[in-house]
Formats: sequence, structure tokens, C-alpha cells
Amino acid sequence: MTTLHTQLAKQPAISAGKLLKLERCGRYEDALNEVKEFWDDLNTTPDVEFFEPQTAAEMLLRCGSLLGFFGHIKQLPGSQDNSKDILTNARNRFIILNNNEKAAECENYLALNYWRTGEVKEAEIWLEESFSRELLNHSKTKLYSIIIKCLVFLSNEKFEDIIETLDELESDFLSYGDYRLKGDYYNNFGIALNELGNYSKALRYFELARLFFHKAQHKVYLGTVENNLAQLNKLEKRFSKAHTSIDNATKIFKQIKDKTREGFSLDTKAQIFLAEGKFNQALQSAERAIAILKKSENSGYLVETLMTKSKILLYLDDFPSAVLSLFEAVKIAEQQSGESAAKKLAQNFELNLQEKNAQIKEQSILQEHPEAEKFELILPNELAHYTDIQGVKISNSHLESVGLHQGLTAIVAKETIKRGDLIAISEKETNEINCGFYDSDFGIVCLEGMDSEPQLFDENEIEIIGKIIGVCDLENVSGGKIQVSPLNF
Repeated sequence: MTTLHTQLAKQPAISAGKLLKLERCGRYEDALNEVKEFWDDLNTTPDVEFFEPQTAAEMLLRCGSLLGFFGHIKQLPGSQDNSKDILTNARNRFIILNNNEKAAECENYLALNYWRTGEVKEAEIWLEESFSRELLNHSKTKLYSIIIKCLVFLSNEKFEDIIETLDELESDFLSYGDYRLKGDYYNNFGIALNELGNYSKALRYFELARLFFHKAQHKVYLGTVENNLAQLNKLEKRFSKAHTSIDNATKIFKQIKDKTREGFSLDTKAQIFLAEGKFNQALQSAERAIAILKKSENSGYLVETLMTKSKILLYLDDFPSAVLSLFEAVKIAEQQSGESAAKKLAQNFELNLQEKNAQIKEQSILQEHPEAEKFELILPNELAHYTDIQGVKISNSHLESVGLHQGLTAIVAKETIKRGDLIAISEKETNEINCGFYDSDFGIVCLEGMDSEPQLFDENEIEIIGKIIGVCDLENVSGGKIQVSPLNF
């Protein structure tokens, strides 16, 4: 006669809902401490066999996702592979339970696992699985699938696709997303806008992302937004503000012991130094970033930093070392993402080399004519009456519709300024140049651009250089003569 022994199903001491809440505000370690009763070794699989089937699957899902996030931050070797195994186990259980939404949630996190290790094609496959499930468009799982899809677009530099994907979904994210998802929406949208040169709208979206991440109490992503603001300020040549933002980001990442993002923030710091022409400081920061990121499983971040180092070495005239850094990046990219990704890096290297050679040409012109007085400015008849003039380099793009394109030189005349004039100012603390249509009241100077947010300055902290009357191209110098064109308004 056979005796059957049955084990009563038990419940974990913490609910899956509470674990998800801790995850959504970035408290991964706190959440993992709560599951030690059935998972005290992160290199193993959680022991959920005595839970009810639905509870067991839920706990595997939560443990797998938490390990993916935590391992990424702490640079735990093998964490992404173990996370994949746990999530695959959970997914299989949910499929048996006919729970499509939970299966899709597992597939979202599996896509994230592969994205973190730079295996973008595999990430796309898991996203296709998730999107193939019939979920409501406003379900949090579906909204999160869209955010992960945007991460894949970022890796492939498909910035227009991000805008096309997110543009009509703002109301869905605001109505149905939690604070974290709302922050994700504006952060990813802001990155795409920034890359495409729409800096004023990008700034507004980054500020909204920061607001929602603050409400979510998500320190990891607050640091990420600071990193993105640093990139924006770098592109706008506001280097002091860029350094302040990236130092804030690095400080946050150090406080929460996020080594991977700390390394990536140092890469951003290197890019800012590079944009300033401080090549030795840039190289030091890039080397520090690489030392940290080589211990991480996020090969995408490492590849980007190796490419930053390669570009810096080009500007230091160390071509052999620049090529070696490129080869290291290409090898990793080819292994993780395929030949097309590796080929794109080689193309970017070629563009960096062309950019460097173009700057050398510009610098040689400036060295030949170090002062504006040594140029013979050929003014059109309508500008010929101006005498006290100088040139300032255009470093942003918010006035292109009136002829002030990035990289050209604005011709500025010293004369009385009135409301509505197009002027150039210099910030006293940083010497950064800003241009825009002038207005002033109560000690505040306002510069307005075309289709951009106005910039506000304390009148005591700036110096008005003068009224912009024309524009010229320093690369079009013939015999020391430069043709000045009037503006298009």
C-alpha cells in the first residue's frame, strides 16, 4: 500500500505587488533582501516549488527582473544570464496558466536582459513576442514594451523612429502610466529630440522626466536625466552647465553604488572635455570610464566609451592608438550585435576623422587671421554704414530660420539696442555666447529664438556684445576677404 505525502502550499512573506513597487522606484537591493526566505543565493534559482502555481510564477518573474536590474548596477558576473533563465521559467509557467499579460511582461524583461549585454537583435525578437500578445494598448505591460522598443531604437540611432513611436502616445502614458513610466516617456522622447537638434523641446521634456522620476523616488533615473541634461548643454556649448549636470549625475550614481552608470557618466564627462578642446582631461575621464565598464556586462556602454576614447586620440594626433581603440569597439560590437553594427562604428570613426581635419582647416584660418581686423569684410550696401563690428561663432541652431546656422560667424555691430533687435550676449562667468531677439524688464534680459523657449538672464551677469547685422563663413576666405550676407528677415 502506497502512502501519499502532500505538502501544503505556503505563501511568501512578501507580496509580488510590494516587490514590484520597490522595483519601480529603483530599490532593487531592498526588494532582494525581502525574498531571502526562498532565495538567498543570487547565483541559483529561487525555490518556489511549495507556492501556489500562480504565486510561484509571479515570484519567479519578480526575482528575475530584480536580478537583471541589480546585476546591471552592481556589475555581477553572469547576472543577466541567470536572470534570463529565471524569467524564461516564469514565462513558461504563465503560458501554461494562459496568462498572456504576465507572459508578455516576462518577454519585456528578457528583451531588457539582451539589450543590457548589447545583443540588440535578440532584444528585438523578445519584443516581437511581447507585442504579438493581444493586450490593451494602455496596459502598463504594453506601455513598458514601447519604452524598451525605444531603448532598442536608441542603440540603433533611430531617433526619428522614437519620435514617430511616442508622438501620439502622450495621453496614454499620462492617463495610464505610473510615475516611472511617465518619466520614461519624456526621457526617451527628450533624448531623441536632443539628438535631432530640437534642444528647447528636449530641455522641456527632460525637466518633465526629472519631475516624474522625483515623484517616483527613482534615484537611478534621476541620475540618468542629469546625464542627458549634460549632453544637451554640451551640444549647446554651455560647458559650465554641462559639467554641473554630469557631476550631479556621477554623485547620484556613487551614492546608490551604481557602478555601470557611474562609468557611463564619466564617458559623458570625457565628451564634454573633448567638446571644450581639453583633450588630455577628456582622455583621463574616458580611461576611468573604460576601467569601470570593462567589469560590466553592458557591452553597449563600453563600446560607446571606446569610441569616445578613439575620437579623443584622433585629436591628440595619436592615430595608431585611436585605431586600436576602434578595433576593440568593433570586435565587441560585431560579437554582440553583428556585422552591420561593427560597420557603423567604422563609418563613425571616418566621420570623426573628417570632422577633426575640418577643424584643423578652420584653426589654420584663425591662426592666419587671429583678429577680426585682419580680415577684409566685404559688406553689402545695406550694411556698409556699420563700422564698429566684430564676429562671434554660432554654436546653436535655434536661429537657423533667419540665417544664423550653427558653425557660421555672426557679424555684430556696437550700437544702441532696442526691443526686438537680434543681439549677441556673453555670460560673464563662463564667456559663453548666446544669441536671440532682445527683450528686457525688471533687470531680466530675455533672448527669444525661433520655435524655441526663451532664455532668461540676470542683466548683471551678462554683457551685451551688440546687434547682429549679418553672417559669414570663415571657411570661405579668399585672399583674406570674407563676404558678409545680410540676415533673412
